[in-house]
Amino acid sequence: MGITSPKLGVVIPALNEEETIGTVVSAVPRLIIGCRDIEVIVVDDGSTDATNERAVDAGADRVITHSRNRGLVASFNHGVGLALARGCDIVVHLDADGQHDPTLIPSLVAPILAGHADIVVGVRPLTARHAGTPARRYGNRLASWLFRQTFKVQVQDVTSGFRAFSREALLELNVVGDYTYTLDSLIQAARKRLAVAEVEIPALRREVGESRMTHSIRRYVSTTGTQAMRTTLHSAPLTVFGRAALVMLLAALAFTCWFLVAYSSGGMHLPALLASLISFGMSAALFLSGLIADGVNTNRRLLEDALYRIKGLEAGLGTQSADAHGPRRKVLS
Repeated sequence: MGITSPKLGVVIPALNEEETIGTVVSAVPRLIIGCRDIEVIVVDDGSTDATNERAVDAGADRVITHSRNRGLVASFNHGVGLALARGCDIVVHLDADGQHDPTLIPSLVAPILAGHADIVVGVRPLTARHAGTPARRYGNRLASWLFRQTFKVQVQDVTSGFRAFSREALLELNVVGDYTYTLDSLIQAARKRLAVAEVEIPALRREVGESRMTHSIRRYVSTTGTQAMRTTLHSAPLTVFGRAALVMLLAALAFTCWFLVAYSSGGMHLPALLASLISFGMSAALFLSGLIADGVNTNRRLLEDALYRIKGLEAGLGTQSADAHGPRRKVLS
């Protein structure tokens, strides 16, 4: 029996994008060398305009309809979940506002088809002036630099939403944040040692409206930063708490030395002694917290392993069901 070419799913979340969704869906290539089939799935996240109808008219194979707005993460999870159930081996995720060029999907999935990557990020030239406002460009460059230094994943644009995932990567990832999946998924990929590659893409201007994610830079930075910190803490709690405990231990030793020097000179310097005791106490508390959090994290890993197996079984059953009924266009609510 020969090797079957992978099936590609293209997931497009949309909220009130009636003016652009049709163009985006129709621009998705329907023939890519190395892929046996391509299926377009649009997640209508509670739109109040004609997004749903325009997507169907443009040729979307499946349209998932949320009765109310549930956010980008819910749309991502729902869309890729259906793609896996439909038997997709590779899933591409892109925005519906026209900022991502669907004709570049073949380049985006090429590293996965070649077996060189589990996740591919479409990176924008953040040094170019047309890649957004200066605040966004420099903010993205700073965030990407910090990410590379912290997690050793060489991605130049960590906030890009134009991505390709292998089936294995999607079974491994469990995005639980409530704002965006971009940083969360890359942090998990680093922890689980998934191969991450990048492909340069042009930065296209949004022709209609403005980004709902980054229209407030302050809110975007604070929310994504907090989510990234939580994911980091959940991924390596003993490392985080251990380093904090070490800092407090060094501070306690410094205060102790200060007190001993003062005492040997005939003074008492009680504030230094008090600071030393407090620092020692905080160091011990942080270390114990790290041990407790590490135990919780061990349980989380066991649950993730069980979830991986459940997701794999559900995807397999979904594939059998889809094959039994044959391909068809369907609107889910």
